[in-house]
Amino acid sequence: MEALRGVRILDMTHVQAGPTCSQLLAWMGADVIKFENPQGDATRGQLRDVPNADSLYFTMLNCNKRSITVNMKSAEGKAVFVDLLKKCDIIMENFGPGVLDRFGFTWEKIHEINPRIVMGSIKGFGSSGPYAEFKAYENVAQAMGGSMSTTGVPDGPPFVTGAQIGDSGTGLHLASRTPLAARSLRRACCCGVTTSKPYATRSVGFRTRASPSVPVTTAGNRARSVARSRLVRAP
Repeated sequence: MEALRGVRILDMTHVQAGPTCSQLLAWMGADVIKFENPQGDATRGQLRDVPNADSLYFTMLNCNKRSITVNMKSAEGKAVFVDLLKKCDIIMENFGPGVLDRFGFTWEKIHEINPRIVMGSIKGFGSSGPYAEFKAYENVAQAMGGSMSTTGVPDGPPFVTGAQIGDSGTGLHLASRTPLAARSLRRACCCGVTTSKPYATRSVGFRTRASPSVPVTTAGNRARSVARSRLVRAP
């Protein structure tokens, strides 16, 4: 696909939610530059089945991307980062709250360097509100969003779903917004913007879209909001 041909993305994301988004955009033709610290994305070594090789978990989320390793704690690394910012249309990140700010690159600074850039951020609970400073991972998003309620056994505790709907669901939603923002804003006013997707609300979205009239209960595969409920019996 060539829908995003000519769009260059600086991808600072890691693990699953962000890389899911950037890979989707790469499949649509974007030039994605994966930006890693010297230790590399943690998933390079997770679930590894071949010694001394990147894991399948990493490669299935990061194919079709270019890659660069940069130490943002050094002056040279920050200079490389600034140079890439000037050449990219979109920057994506899913660091913990305030990480880029502590490196000296607030949104205002990034926008000053490249006024046309679009920034896509993934945070556990968004950029404002009482939980904005909290970090989140897949299981936290599922618990706070309620999607765990459909997995488990009746009259027992909920289980985290096997499918990573918080991570991949968040990446999917950000992928639907970021390139559209880049295209439309360039046509309208030639200025940049930042867009953010929180983990927890994506988990809520995937839970409620099945059947918004069904109350959230711990019902396992007997939940009426699950397609073909009771088809599989829990052991």
